[in-house]
Amino acid sequence: MRLEDLVGQARAVSILRNALRRDRVAHAYLFSGPEFVGKSTAAALFAQALNCEGAEGELPCGVCRSCQLGASGSHPDMRVVGIASDAEAGRRTEISIDQIRQNSRKPRQTPLPLLQDAYLKPAIGRHKVYTVDPADRMTAEAANALLKVLEEPPPHVVLTLVTSQPSALLPTVLSRCQEVVFQLAGSADIEQHLIGLDVAPEASASLARLSGGRVAWAVNAAKRTEVLRARDALLTLCAAISGHGAPDSLRLAEDIKSQAAELARIRNSAEVEENALKARNDAQEESPVGDRALREELPWCLDIMVSWYRDLLAIGQDGPLLNPDYKQALKQQYRPQLASRTECAVESILETKHAIQRNANIDIALESLALGLVAWCE
Repeated sequence: MRLEDLVGQARAVSILRNALRRDRVAHAYLFSGPEFVGKSTAAALFAQALNCEGAEGELPCGVCRSCQLGASGSHPDMRVVGIASDAEAGRRTEISIDQIRQNSRKPRQTPLPLLQDAYLKPAIGRHKVYTVDPADRMTAEAANALLKVLEEPPPHVVLTLVTSQPSALLPTVLSRCQEVVFQLAGSADIEQHLIGLDVAPEASASLARLSGGRVAWAVNAAKRTEVLRARDALLTLCAAISGHGAPDSLRLAEDIKSQAAELARIRNSAEVEENALKARNDAQEESPVGDRALREELPWCLDIMVSWYRDLLAIGQDGPLLNPDYKQALKQQYRPQLASRTECAVESILETKHAIQRNANIDIALESLALGLVAWCE
């Protein structure tokens, strides 16, 4: 895959291409933009391009030893520093200071913290490239520690910070990075991209609409048939909310959570099978879904709910719908006098999504959301 293959990101690709061609690569970049639009993929491709051994103008070439090592995640000079990047990932919800700076109580950290590793010479490449993803999940201590390498970068180091919430980063960190903004892709572009991946045209059109411009979401959803089933279940919940009474709001919260849990279970089962670890996981499949797995699936579930309320606003203005197959149900729930409440519902769902991403208690966040949605629809 090349940088040019990123869907709907011509401007961002142009900035990175020009930096590579003119050999004017900044020491630190901030890849910002909505979730699932290709920021992490772009960061991986940019890291490969910086160390690519191929012909100029075709970076990354994808065939040289450096590109192959980068694509497999085994290049010694390319590293992702994230929540799931080491042995303690199962217990982590943030990027800790131990990942950035040496802990005196842990003299033999593996891998080396970013600061200690950055000042070593590259093993085989021209650059040591570090991708901090998601950068907004760094603790304050980790962000402050990162300032050292941002302020005094070794000449061979390139840092890429990936985030959908740049406002969550310290101003001192932001000011030392060159920002590259990624945007939502057009629905038609995503549809064509999916068709190019051998996804059926009907499914491509549906997923492109549902994606809301997020190509990575659409590609992942195309690989998981259960996504469309969960989408139908969540939209059915939204359609029924107006019929819920306040005593049923806790059940609504549990239903939302159960959809995320089911998606997590199915994904975990698929990953287990792919890695040929089935024998070890017979008991695991019966165990409750972990907190981290729920946090990975709930944002998408909440986005589907947002699409319902946005469609409620659109149907009153004869606007295009994200869920045209639910047009009749939307018409039945639509009330012109409830437009302001519908806007509040959208804001509340998005606030709940961001709260869960910031490690808020899942049960409390969903129960609070459900109470609000039920109250607004009465």
